[in-house]
Amino acid sequence: MPQPRTNRPVLVVEDHEDTREMVELFLKYDGFAVRTAIHGLDALKRVEHDPPCLILLDVTMPVMDGITFARKLRESGDRDVATAPIVLLTALPDADASKALKETGALDVIHKPISFDEMLTVVERHCHATRSSG
Repeated sequence: MPQPRTNRPVLVVEDHEDTREMVELFLKYDGFAVRTAIHGLDALKRVEHDPPCLILLDVTMPVMDGITFARKLRESGDRDVATAPIVLLTALPDADASKALKETGALDVIHKPISFDEMLTVVERHCHATRSSG
């Protein structure tokens, strides 16, 4: 098993099991620690215990959607939690994705179907990941 590339995990918040598992496996294969959540309420519980270096966030989910999750995250009294960077994972059309970007304070959008090269570039940028030498 490769040594983790960061001290903090990437949190993948996605209600579709296949997408969530695919993203998790891809990131783990590339050396990232990954935590997952199936909706925003589940994600809020996870970030309190293990603040992530990045949140990959689906916008449309049951129980608590991505926009509500982001608003509640920003209200947290824990600075590490409240300032966690968010990148949206969405199949929304561009106009709706742009609106969600503004509403969540997210830094970027990755459109579905997901380009894993694009996702890896975004994760590396926000998690300040470096490959371990030797």
